[in-house]
Amino acid sequence: MYISVNDAATKFNISKRRVQILCKQGRISGANMVSGVWLIPENAPKPVDGRRKHIDVNQMRFFDISQKALTIEDICKTLSISKATAKNWIRLGKIVPDIGDQLFSPEYIERFVAELKSGDNTKLKSRRNKKSATGKVLYKDYVHTASNQKLVAELLELGVIEDEKDLLVVLANFAVQLYYQSRGILYSDNNVLQNFLSQTQTDDFHILIRDLIGNYAVDSSIINKLRSALTKEILFVKGEDSLGFVYISLRDIGQRKSSGTYYTPEKVVNELIERLHENDADLNARTICDPCCGTGNFLLSLGAKGLDYSNLYGQDIDPISVYLARINIALLDPQLSASDLRSRIIIGNTYFETFSQKFDVILGNPPWGSDFSAEDALRCRKLFKTAVGKSIESYDLFVEKALSMLCRNGVLAFVLPEAILSVAAHDTVRRLMLDSCSFKFITYLGNVFSGVQCPSIILGITPDDDKTVVGCKVATGSDKFTISQPRSFSDCALSLNVSDEENECLSAISGIENAVYLKGNAKFALGIVTGNNKEYISNEKRDDNEVILKGSDIQRYSMAASGNYIRFTPESFQQVAPAEMYRAKEKLLYRFISEVPVFTYDNQQTLSLNSCNIVIPEIDGLKMKYILAILNSSVAAFFISKKFNSVKLLRSHIEQMPIPVVSADVQAAIIKKVDRIMNSSENISGLYEDLDSDIMNLYQLSKNQATVIRSALTGKNLFL
Repeated sequence: MYISVNDAATKFNISKRRVQILCKQGRISGANMVSGVWLIPENAPKPVDGRRKHIDVNQMRFFDISQKALTIEDICKTLSISKATAKNWIRLGKIVPDIGDQLFSPEYIERFVAELKSGDNTKLKSRRNKKSATGKVLYKDYVHTASNQKLVAELLELGVIEDEKDLLVVLANFAVQLYYQSRGILYSDNNVLQNFLSQTQTDDFHILIRDLIGNYAVDSSIINKLRSALTKEILFVKGEDSLGFVYISLRDIGQRKSSGTYYTPEKVVNELIERLHENDADLNARTICDPCCGTGNFLLSLGAKGLDYSNLYGQDIDPISVYLARINIALLDPQLSASDLRSRIIIGNTYFETFSQKFDVILGNPPWGSDFSAEDALRCRKLFKTAVGKSIESYDLFVEKALSMLCRNGVLAFVLPEAILSVAAHDTVRRLMLDSCSFKFITYLGNVFSGVQCPSIILGITPDDDKTVVGCKVATGSDKFTISQPRSFSDCALSLNVSDEENECLSAISGIENAVYLKGNAKFALGIVTGNNKEYISNEKRDDNEVILKGSDIQRYSMAASGNYIRFTPESFQQVAPAEMYRAKEKLLYRFISEVPVFTYDNQQTLSLNSCNIVIPEIDGLKMKYILAILNSSVAAFFISKKFNSVKLLRSHIEQMPIPVVSADVQAAIIKKVDRIMNSSENISGLYEDLDSDIMNLYQLSKNQATVIRSALTGKNLFL
């Protein structure tokens, strides 16, 4: 006789998850997995709890030798994953504690990391942690000169640069080539470094090259090893950070991700500087600092546009980046000595130590998603108002730090994730900006970083007494306008991508009488995260599986025929909501990713993946299909897209949509039209427009406001 995981958990007085782990580890005698379900012999004894009571002789030897076993917290830091992810991996058997039930040996984790990086770990190959990625990438949009792009592509193909010393020697060789080109000095052989260093003079450029190379000896052995790279030529282009391009492309991507570094495309650098020039015609007279300058591309671009290099300052935590930034500026301004550059472009952790002087302009692209040591996180929480919540976001801290580095009425211009404007986690930094600054300009960039799905902005603010958005110049890609009317941000979400007319519409929608909200009046759930769709999803219908929906299967008021099937074994999945959410008598399903909200009604207890999420409204007196009509309306599409400007439809977005309370008769009329759309073979666009007009009337929108809303949604597919 066999019992289930649930029965075993009751019998052993432990959790279901614990039973599953013990089964996976083979510690419950006779346990077998049949069709994805663990079956446990009824007479199986409870295993000894290895977490506290039992350590065998071999384990004791391990402790004697290493005196160190790794906890879940330790591996989270090593692998750059959350504790929840680590626990899921353990539950699914993707990582298995090899000391007791909860501890890992350093050897096991070292081997695991090596397999992860090499791609040999098949269990996590399809969902590999991004911060564990390694390798080198050609950041082609960082520079525009085709010959320099080709050069770096060839260097990547050669593969002779194996470590930091190799990279520094190649960089130094290219720096000397650029020095000769910028000074008009002829050279016949591209392999110039060794001869340059052998010269007896020690002028400023020699000092800067020595700073870069450090104590490494540039002897014949390394020259011969790197000859194929050293004989290539780099081209000097004023204002182009070609040295930085070589460095970032040949630096391991894992180092970049752990520091939160996203290198700024040249067009974004130029766009930010153009916004600064529009805001201040006398920019040349200002002192300017990039507190996260990297190899100096913002500073180079400023200088190329005629600004005095002696007014430019920078700081970065990466020494090699700082050495290259100094070299870059020295190439363009021979008047600046090595001593001048060392005092203006400095190495250091900007969070804790920086220049003592204040600046007229702070600009740049601060790090996004940096990892903090426990010690640094503690220091940040003591120093910064924005160091709040479970995790600290580096760009929030940089905004706060930069504001403290500004002169009164100075300007901060940063490239930032668009999420800073509306996501709840950034509420503190938004409140800081609203309470102390005026907004001067904002440009919505969209996804401008190669390989990164993260819409971005250029934000310009100034600390002053006005604290207003009036006069803020907005560019959205398709439109440009200046905000001319005061705005309030009671919920602290900065809807700056809307014109004055559009903002009036938002205010009208928000201000309706007798509105109710889904916040506190609905159940929400994510669709299933299997952990490995290839393993669990089939395109073949069998007796033991059922339909499962993806986001792309959801249409407004209907579902496309899904060709995906799954066997519902919740204990096997990485993340799953309570079964009653999927099996609810009626529920609303919605796309997680979409440019407009897309909802449909389900009373068939259909399963869904995490691209298709669930909401079950529970508002007294309001029918579910009436709420469906509101959420699928142009009013909701306008409100959510303009207020949050995100292709991700979050629970917090849905919860903030005002829903008019209307009589049962009005609801019945709306629902009748909803049913007609859901069951119709007619022209759905005409039916939808008719229903849409009814809903606009519920919000008491004027004809002009209705026109503004429809115009704002032009080009969006509202009939999905």
